[in-house]
Amino acid sequence: MKYDLVFEGGGAKGMAFVGAYQAFVGRGHTVGRLLGTSAGAITAALIAAGYTPQEMRDALQERENDQPVFAGFMGPPAPFDADELQRGALRALLEDIDLKFIPNRLEERLDDAIVRSLAKSERLRNVVALIERGGWYGAERFVSWMTTKLDSGPWKKGARHFGSMTLAQFHAETEVFLSLVAADTSAGRLLVLNHRTAPDCPLVWAVRMSMSIPLLWNEVIWDASWGAYLGRSLGGHSIVDGGMLSNFPIELFISDEPQVTRLMGPKQQNHPLGLLIDESLPVPPLADTRSGLVEIKVRPQELRTVQRLMRLIDTATGAHDKMVIDEFRHLVIRLPAHGYGTTEFDMSDERRRALVAAGERATNAFFDRSPAAKAAPRGGAAMAPGGGIADRLAMRVLDLDSE
Repeated sequence: MKYDLVFEGGGAKGMAFVGAYQAFVGRGHTVGRLLGTSAGAITAALIAAGYTPQEMRDALQERENDQPVFAGFMGPPAPFDADELQRGALRALLEDIDLKFIPNRLEERLDDAIVRSLAKSERLRNVVALIERGGWYGAERFVSWMTTKLDSGPWKKGARHFGSMTLAQFHAETEVFLSLVAADTSAGRLLVLNHRTAPDCPLVWAVRMSMSIPLLWNEVIWDASWGAYLGRSLGGHSIVDGGMLSNFPIELFISDEPQVTRLMGPKQQNHPLGLLIDESLPVPPLADTRSGLVEIKVRPQELRTVQRLMRLIDTATGAHDKMVIDEFRHLVIRLPAHGYGTTEFDMSDERRRALVAAGERATNAFFDRSPAAKAAPRGGAAMAPGGGIADRLAMRVLDLDSE
């Protein structure tokens, strides 16, 4: 059976999708349209590029400098150039501090020297990056890895060569309808990036924008060369993780409102199916690998600042997404992820295997309970043309009520 798949965001917890996809393919099902947010965007893009479950498992095992390759995604900020620092917030702050006893020209040179020194400091450049770019870490390593993945492995009678493609070029080559969810913080709107809405946007950067958790990774500034979004210029807009506005917009595959199908294309005969990361469900360990009496794992990125931000985001998006999940729960596979961190990219092999295995079991259990997942939404309202709950939810998340 063919399904339109929706992948929720969840950072490192998204590794559970690999096990889920293994079970999905093992059941003989095939993929129609793909929609992903954050970690779900990475998974959706790889599936669209023809990755098999085994290739995805192999990718999870990649190592670099004796660390999981994903640990490098939280890399040091890229160097700051003089123009960036000159136009930055720190420079503006220092300029507003007027030292009366120092001549203006000398004070300007002093301000420049202070900013340059902070930006070069090993201890403080992450702070500078947070202030100037909106994120503690740089994501250059992720962009490099994603590009390599899209250019690696077999494709039809040749090799994959998608790393430099735009969304329109990727769709023309693969014929897969891939949509990636991001958030435009400059305009306060959800973006659904695909070959219809943003044809000239590079695929790699569409994924990069979707996975950009605020404060953790630097926000992406939309480049004018990436073209327009639905005919509107986004040049200079700040784009971050789509989970800021909706982490699980399965209703976009169900609604047939004209303004929704303008983004998502005409409704398909495929059954929509969502893969949700559920932090309330425990992940059974494959084996007890603990040693000693005490195990301490402290990750600065999982401490209060990031946790507070994630709670704020969950609160802001939670009411909408919970309504969607409740309404369409028969179309949702819940993947266990209790005890796993959003930024636990350096998880041990044992924990990773347990998470993947839990995703595989949960997906098999879903299909065992509902082999064809054919049940219509309650009362059929969501599938009815116009006026259904899916239409209202989709219009709300896309902020189209007033248009």
